[in-house]
Amino acid sequence: MLQLTDGDVDELIEEVDVVGAVREVFLAHAAQRTVLPEEACLRWTNDLGESCRSLNMPGLVEIDGRRFAGAKIINASLGNPDRGLARADGVVLLFDLTTARPVCIMPAARVSAARTAAVSVLSAELCWARPARSVAVVGAGALADAHLRLALRRWPSLRDVRLHDQVPERAALLAERLGADHPGVAFDVTKAAEQAVREAELVIPATTTTTGYIPAEWIAEGAVAVNVSLDDLLPDVFTTADKVIVDDWSLVAADTTRLLGRMYRDGDVLPPPRSRAAGAAGPHTVEVAAELCDIISGTAPPRTSATDRIVINPFGMSLHDVAVAGKIYTAHLGTAPTPLAGAAVT
Repeated sequence: MLQLTDGDVDELIEEVDVVGAVREVFLAHAAQRTVLPEEACLRWTNDLGESCRSLNMPGLVEIDGRRFAGAKIINASLGNPDRGLARADGVVLLFDLTTARPVCIMPAARVSAARTAAVSVLSAELCWARPARSVAVVGAGALADAHLRLALRRWPSLRDVRLHDQVPERAALLAERLGADHPGVAFDVTKAAEQAVREAELVIPATTTTTGYIPAEWIAEGAVAVNVSLDDLLPDVFTTADKVIVDDWSLVAADTTRLLGRMYRDGDVLPPPRSRAAGAAGPHTVEVAAELCDIISGTAPPRTSATDRIVINPFGMSLHDVAVAGKIYTAHLGTAPTPLAGAAVT
């Protein structure tokens, strides 16, 4: 089994169009060229009283006439940042499709951050009323760094970046690093999350919180909020949004811990059209308008007016990790995998 290092992944991922890969995965998912099981979650409390968990997320996807199968295993301890460690880390495994044996293992952190940022950036581009000039990012860790580097590379319109973190020094360091490479962009480290979020055209919470704190009144008219860390938004952000869009409804519906999944279990959320029972209606406070694959394929509009407030809830699909890891593995081999010969995903 090939083992790639962090350095290998950092070098090889530069050869991968991660946004393009993410887009193709969404289209493959809509065309049923994927297998996406429910994730398995192991939770425990360590001997220091800190919450820990391990997620195992398998998937199989067919893109560009090739299939990739594998799993992401990502573990986290809430006490890790105080130890000078990343809160979460893990590995991505790739499988041989004939023998089912593992053929490659690589660190998950860079793959996961890159595909998460790519989903957010692609979602924003699909749903904004115009190219973003101002973005608010709450949290200044690795995810924030990945999001902003990708956004700054793709969006020449961006002029104002507002950063907030509970550790101000962390936000200041990120602003300093990015500002050195982008002198035409103003980086503002705010004392409060509200100062960052209000009036921003794009809002990206990328924190570790499990307690909501962003109310609807902070979200500007016409803004897009990409709920990356899933629990930062308060329920009224969803209930007052003009459009709520998810990446994969089945993952949201199966979840018992994150806000939108809890609201669905309480009977407050109407699934997207493709997942509704015939004639489903009723007094739901939130109606999921579409999945991202519907927006990408053009079967659902992202907005009806420039003033719509759009909330995107990307739960996170292991298919993206497997696809990006597969492309990294392919780049390492220097040759493309054997194309499919009419084989179907089952």
